[in-house]
Amino acid sequence: MSLLVNDKKVSDHHAIIPTLELEKADLSELPVGERNILLLVCRELLCAVAEPYVYEAVTATFTCGGQTFTAKGRRILSEGWREIDHIFRASLKEQPEGEAEPAALPDFTEGQLFDQVEAAVTEHLEMPEDAERKGLGTPATRAAILEKLVAAGFVERKGKSLIPTKAGINLVTVLPDTLTSPMLTAEWEQKLTAIARGEGDPAAFMAGISDMARELVKTYSHISEEGQKLFAPEREAVGLCPRCGKPIYEGRKNFYCSDRSCRFVLWKDDRFWTSRKKELTKKMAADLLKKDRTSVKGMWSEKKGSTYDAVVVLDDTGGKYVRFKLEFPKRKEGVNGKK
Repeated sequence: MSLLVNDKKVSDHHAIIPTLELEKADLSELPVGERNILLLVCRELLCAVAEPYVYEAVTATFTCGGQTFTAKGRRILSEGWREIDHIFRASLKEQPEGEAEPAALPDFTEGQLFDQVEAAVTEHLEMPEDAERKGLGTPATRAAILEKLVAAGFVERKGKSLIPTKAGINLVTVLPDTLTSPMLTAEWEQKLTAIARGEGDPAAFMAGISDMARELVKTYSHISEEGQKLFAPEREAVGLCPRCGKPIYEGRKNFYCSDRSCRFVLWKDDRFWTSRKKELTKKMAADLLKKDRTSVKGMWSEKKGSTYDAVVVLDDTGGKYVRFKLEFPKRKEGVNGKK
């Protein structure tokens, strides 16, 4: 086992290794699930002792219209352990897991010109080359972080892809570059690994984090007004302002025009409503804005000491306060002609 396992590099991750007793066992007696797990373990062991997978990485640089483009590919020199993996997966009719490999590139010569080019534009996250080399945590750690991002609404799943939501994009927009760069996580991961091996200073590491936190708080003590607008909750307009045509939104005490320079506002506790023991509701406000009127039942008459039904009409003259007037439905005549 000394050829396969480096005890100095074993920490909290453990291995299951098949023994020679496997030769004496009848695998057909095992349940299908247990047999498949055993075969997976055997595959990993065989791949670990097999010849290395060797390929030649190729990066081609092109210029077009003053812009520089790159294409990456690889040419396989030796399949090595991957041949065992392919044979095993073929026996189970499985597809290879993981990311697609770069395609093989044709032979290029320096200064070669191309007359016809097909291109497509894609959007992706730019990852510094050193980030993956230094490490971004274990697969389990990354999976937990992704689950938190999905639960918080910053990322959503679409098939096998993870797509940033509007809230996620806005968050990255307002955060400092230091916090959004994968290099920060990669560098911390590298330092924590060194500390775990006894090669780093924990006190110096924590002091560096404290200094960075103080500097971030000092430099970015608040979000700009534009940044705050990015996180403003999406509101449903009650209607359109009769004065300027901008959306009208509901507030805690009123229905107000979204244009701050416009003075149009409908107060819920306006004297017109409170004296009649009524409060302006969202539906009533929507009717007033759309049809200039709303039917209200059970309004209180202070003079008569009783309730009545009427149509409230919006009577806006452009002044500081919006006015209302009442319209009463005509009473129908009876059979004898009397009202």
